[in-house]
Amino acid sequence: MKMKISYHWVLATLLAVAAVGCSNDDMTTETPTKPETDKGGTAQATFLAGNEGTRTSLNYDNSNFYWEAGDKIFVKDDDNKFYGSSNAVTGTNVPSFKFMMPGKYSQNKYMVYYPGKDKTNDNVTIAATQTQNGADNTMHFGTSGDCGVGEATLEGGQYKFKLTHAAAYLCFKPSYDHPLETSYVTKVEVTADQNIAGNYTLGSDGKLTAKGGGSKTITLTPKETGSTEGFQLKNNLSTTGCETGRMFMVIAPGKYKLTVKYYIKDTQTGTMGTITKTFGSSTYEANGYYDMPAKLTMRAFDAKYYTWDAKQDYWFGHENDQPKVNGMNNITTYPTSGDAQRWYNAVKYKKGTNNSASNSAKNCPNINELHWYCLKGGPRWDTTTMWTVWGHIYTNGMWFKKAEVIAKENSKPNAAALKAVSPDGRDRVKAGIYETPPNNNNVAVGPPTNRNDYFFIPAMGFYEKNEFKDFRTAGYFWTSTPEAVISNRAYNLHFVSNNVTVSNLRDRENGLKLWTSE
Repeated sequence: MKMKISYHWVLATLLAVAAVGCSNDDMTTETPTKPETDKGGTAQATFLAGNEGTRTSLNYDNSNFYWEAGDKIFVKDDDNKFYGSSNAVTGTNVPSFKFMMPGKYSQNKYMVYYPGKDKTNDNVTIAATQTQNGADNTMHFGTSGDCGVGEATLEGGQYKFKLTHAAAYLCFKPSYDHPLETSYVTKVEVTADQNIAGNYTLGSDGKLTAKGGGSKTITLTPKETGSTEGFQLKNNLSTTGCETGRMFMVIAPGKYKLTVKYYIKDTQTGTMGTITKTFGSSTYEANGYYDMPAKLTMRAFDAKYYTWDAKQDYWFGHENDQPKVNGMNNITTYPTSGDAQRWYNAVKYKKGTNNSASNSAKNCPNINELHWYCLKGGPRWDTTTMWTVWGHIYTNGMWFKKAEVIAKENSKPNAAALKAVSPDGRDRVKAGIYETPPNNNNVAVGPPTNRNDYFFIPAMGFYEKNEFKDFRTAGYFWTSTPEAVISNRAYNLHFVSNNVTVSNLRDRENGLKLWTSE
């Protein structure tokens, strides 16, 4: 049955938010806007004196509602007694239906109630747990809490009515700006500052009155034929991104602040986590349909590693050979000294000069900055923040305070001052100090609450000749400074879960990641 429905779109503003478990908190608050127009039309269902009826699903693209199998309607007759239709809808996507209603009907008008599938009279339950079978499918509306009323008018011996829906409807279409291979949205959880589910009485005016069993949280579980994981994030034709099909949730109308959690799983890597979005206080009207922004926020890292200050990356020209699993070492196309593009820069450290890389590592932090990050950067090991590479989702990495934050906390004029000297006042770029570099084992656990003061780098391991090592357990990142004593080495950042090191142990021929000061 076609029904009139309002479409609402949502805009974003900044706000930090925290989440539990593997999580990527979208630092936005969403604010729905009042719809400019109503979309959709109406279709009629009829009942005869002594007859009954059903309910509806939604065609998202044309905003038509339809009756579905098993739907019934309820009417109070002349004796003010509720009767349910003696027949129910058969088939799916039925635009109109004749309901046979028992009872006494001598008036020209009666109020028709649709309380939802398997519900009676004016008793409505908006479910706290909802299940959607198949993308873009709304056939679960009836069991989830869809409901409505309509005034039936006698015309030609039959009562005709239009149903006005009393619930509000949310639509989610999670997307990501990079391709993913085996990742799924397994659940969508919406939490409000007031009850959005529970038991209600459906009034003749179409308003819902709560009567107990309320819940501030609704969980929607998507299910797809042939999969037990949920809805897959499928790549678009240009493989520049991915998205799921649409997901729909029924909620009680009202004014709420909403928090939406998307539960994500990569079935190949086993990574599971949540991405959280917040929506500012907004009114969700009865018979209104709301598109909820659902762009997933996971940082995508490139797959490039480098020998120190090489002109090209470690697997340049041999990308298909790149090992992506710890311990994989059966590849022979790794860089050697005969490869001028991929082999390291052999420049030697010269005391008293501005020793620096000149190719790929020239924008990396220098040895002075590395000391600041290691000793004053407040490192935090994080096993929950999700990130992607090679079309898959992973976790594990380290948060460091941004250079400007470190500078301010240590009475330096600006972030550039960290380049000039280390925390002890010595310039290790020029001084050529022979020493055992420092480390910091005062590593906190978990993402920072004030994320704007920090930046995150992943534990992406490194390459030693043809072998991939320490992926997801350690981070290795070049600096722009060659090692002061051992000529075939360069300084690098090294971290594991409980320690951050200013390292001089990596040979320049190893494949490490690049980074920049933030």
